[in-house]
Amino acid sequence: MNRGISALNSEFPALKERFGGRRLVYLDSACTALKLRCAADAQRRHLLRLGGCGGGRSLHALAAAVEEEFRSARRSVAQFVGAASPEEVLFTSGVTDAVNLLANSFPFTPARNEVVLSPLEHNAVFLPFERLAAAGRIKLRVAPLRDLRVDMDGLARLVTRRTALVCVTHASNVFGGSVDVRAAASVARGAGAFLFSDDAQYAPTHGRCAAADGADACAFSGHKLGAPYFTGALYVRGELLEKLRPWRVGGGTVRGVSRAGDGYRAEYLGGHRGFEAGVQNYSGAAGLAAALLRLKKAGFPEIRRHVSSLVAGALERLDGIKGVRVLGRREDLTSGALVSIAPRKKGFSLPDFNMFLNNELKGRLVAVRTGRHCADLAALSSGYTGTVRVSFFSYNTQADADVFVEGLERYLSLL
Repeated sequence: MNRGISALNSEFPALKERFGGRRLVYLDSACTALKLRCAADAQRRHLLRLGGCGGGRSLHALAAAVEEEFRSARRSVAQFVGAASPEEVLFTSGVTDAVNLLANSFPFTPARNEVVLSPLEHNAVFLPFERLAAAGRIKLRVAPLRDLRVDMDGLARLVTRRTALVCVTHASNVFGGSVDVRAAASVARGAGAFLFSDDAQYAPTHGRCAAADGADACAFSGHKLGAPYFTGALYVRGELLEKLRPWRVGGGTVRGVSRAGDGYRAEYLGGHRGFEAGVQNYSGAAGLAAALLRLKKAGFPEIRRHVSSLVAGALERLDGIKGVRVLGRREDLTSGALVSIAPRKKGFSLPDFNMFLNNELKGRLVAVRTGRHCADLAALSSGYTGTVRVSFFSYNTQADADVFVEGLERYLSLL
């Protein structure tokens, strides 16, 4: 572990906490990362030092200070996602909020009303479009899965001139590794469709989103990279942003309201302002910007190398252990940040194993995730109804992976 990563890890106070006298071994960063001290400090400082009205509503000095810090945060996020302009950044509470916004704002037409999803999409992406399909507003198609990866040829066969949008996760939260978004974007573009990429699992350890890979829209969640909960952003390329229709409207989204015959006409603002209704999470945005700055200082290339080495080390330790199956191929998994295993031995219970890691390892509490991981499409497409997911971030070490593997071996020996 180099100095930059070591210094970064001192920013995670939760690593020093004890739970029932046990030291935390946190291997659940794919769910949410532990939080950075600098991000919490920035949010707290904003709340207590500023905490006033923003969004251009008031003209006093405090409101101006709030608005300037919000603009600064937007610039930081724009640089992170690879946006051509801060105007292409819409602040959200995370990927779930971002996809609901995109799905309900998208300009579907009778001629183009189909959405093609990869089979690895998180429910945050799947369910907003499933709801539109159930209401008869769109037609939903799901690409096939091959070797626990997106079948790009199968996806290409589903994309036609009726396809309006293609959605592909950049990194699966179930099977790990990363997805060739550039290839998917080429397929979408060839049919005149737009492409959305879910970067929730990819952005924290790669330090970027899919804009550079040809995505027309992408989103990430701040809580997965050490920023406060309920922070994140949706990037929308300018060409697509101009076509979106404001969905969640209210204060701050309108240029003006006038009478129109017996009713009224609202004229909505352009750019991000038409999509950020109400008072925003200004303090959260300050925390998000602080987190991005601190991770950038540590070096995203170093974070990526460190996490890849942890995945490779875990795979080596898991190799040959009877009673479980490691899902995915080694050459694919090291481009991601997690390893999933499926039980093979009779009597292996995912909930029991989870409790075993919490209570039966001397001096250690090992936090992992078991189950379907909010990815029902992946479960239905693969036949794996539940896995054990071990996920890494900058603060993890090979010793953490070793503790997990030793716990797994001990549990298997008891069956």
